[in-house]
Amino acid sequence: MPRKGNFLIGLCCLILAAALRLILAPVQRIEATVNLQTWILYGSISEHIHAVAACVFLVLSIGAMVARKASKAHRLFGKLAIFSLVVACVSAAVLLGYLAIQDTGYMYHSLVARNENMALFLMLLSTGIYGGLSGYRWSAFSQSKHDIDLVFGLMAITVSLFGIVMAPLIAFVDPLNTLNDSGFPLTPFMAGSLLIAQSFLLVLLGVDDLHSFRLGQVSHSQRITKHVCRVMTAAGAAVTAVFIVHLGPVLMTNNQLLWTLYVIPPTAFALLTAFLLSRYRLAQNQ
Repeated sequence: MPRKGNFLIGLCCLILAAALRLILAPVQRIEATVNLQTWILYGSISEHIHAVAACVFLVLSIGAMVARKASKAHRLFGKLAIFSLVVACVSAAVLLGYLAIQDTGYMYHSLVARNENMALFLMLLSTGIYGGLSGYRWSAFSQSKHDIDLVFGLMAITVSLFGIVMAPLIAFVDPLNTLNDSGFPLTPFMAGSLLIAQSFLLVLLGVDDLHSFRLGQVSHSQRITKHVCRVMTAAGAAVTAVFIVHLGPVLMTNNQLLWTLYVIPPTAFALLTAFLLSRYRLAQNQ
């Protein structure tokens, strides 16, 4: 069999193995625990670092969008935004790790619900990491084909498969309802819809990464499109998270309006992305 065929088979096996591990994770029993005082200390520190870094990322992202494209200001804002995003993601990963091993049964009605919530956080974190770093790749690396494209493509598709399989579990099998959690209020319908929407977006971007890697030819306009779509995905996810955390407690008294926190911010960013790309194309045609 040709080497290319062997490579594709190995690639498929890798994706399936990683997806299977992620699929099983939400229902895995985690018995370990940590000292409560240690958990509160590190959890609080990570939470504050994450919140500050996320807000800094949003401000810098706005600065990058307003600045003239390819200018020094745009590049500076972009680099600082990516750095703040990395800080936000690392602190979120630490917080997620402590939430996963600490006995937080009082916060959820079952162990499966706790693990479902952790899985949802993991997917949100992965989406932010992917969007920021893969978007930065298309502005920082001049190569049309880079090995990192393969890594990003596999990452996006794996997380997408994870979300597709998780959606019916969260929405129907063991419905995830966190309306008592002011930090991240969710109904089963909103949780399932969030996973499906993320999965659809990530599979599109992941396939695009693998397609670019296979072709090895990317025009300047295609590079700009890839960059904008991916960094705006990260920015949109961050804005959505900020809206949920800060406005969730306000809207918890009216469950009929909670869905707006999960729909309006990403929809606004999708429209903004389309506007930025159309403005770029218009400028190229003049």
